[in-house]
Amino acid sequence: MKHIGVDIGGSHITAAQVDLNAGKVIPSTVVRAKVYPHGNAEEILGTWAKTIAEACGEVIDCQLGIAMPGPFDYLTGICLMKNVNKYEALYGLNIKQELSERLGIDTQNIVFRNDSEAFLAGEMRFGAGKGLVRGIGITLGTGLGTSIYQNCEAQDMALGINYPMLEGVAEDYISTRWFVDTYRLKTQSSIEGVKQLVQLYPTDVIARELFEDFGQNLSSFIRGFIKQFEPEVIIIGGNIAQASEKFFPTIIQQLSANPTIQLRKAILNEEASLLGALSHK
Repeated sequence: MKHIGVDIGGSHITAAQVDLNAGKVIPSTVVRAKVYPHGNAEEILGTWAKTIAEACGEVIDCQLGIAMPGPFDYLTGICLMKNVNKYEALYGLNIKQELSERLGIDTQNIVFRNDSEAFLAGEMRFGAGKGLVRGIGITLGTGLGTSIYQNCEAQDMALGINYPMLEGVAEDYISTRWFVDTYRLKTQSSIEGVKQLVQLYPTDVIARELFEDFGQNLSSFIRGFIKQFEPEVIIIGGNIAQASEKFFPTIIQQLSANPTIQLRKAILNEEASLLGALSHK
């Protein structure tokens, strides 16, 4: 039986065959596609099924592990996304059954996993946290993903939208949205995202201030997180992590009172989710 890892994001899908024994994604099988998150159910499911089928190739006997954002019933496969600005056309549908019918794969061979859990499971078992037993995963992007790894298993914590911070919740201050909104507030100019801010960094004092403030925000959040879980490692992933050199020094300084905790940038990134979606205990 071939193992197919699938990573579904807010506007994309990636699928590939994975070798769980070696902890590797098979590069020649990787297939990516853009997905319009506001399309109708047939458009979305059709793109998902086509991408997964291409990754399977000629193999019929496949097991799928799908890393999926929430809200989602991961056991039954029923989509619960509503008022989250993506995939609302799928609300209430049994995605496991829908993919089974389109792909000819038995429902018992299709499993779903929270995307934050899948990321951390992949990084702890095969990537930046390999060899360690207690870890925290933080994914930085359009939202803030949080998960913990202990007892050989990853668990989503959903702290991005549930952890109180300043005048809102953590995700309001630790996300791409915060960078974009704060830069506009300070300069009356617009940026598309963090990548553009990195380009401005050498000559723009506001850009440098934002990365410093972001590091402080993230440090404050991490300090509250580690009090409860006492990790050996904190693994940072997601698109914003590509600019880690701009804010890691601030976090390292703020965490100097906890010298036993290692701060590491994810090394597998998307591949972590493809592997972690299949690597339940």
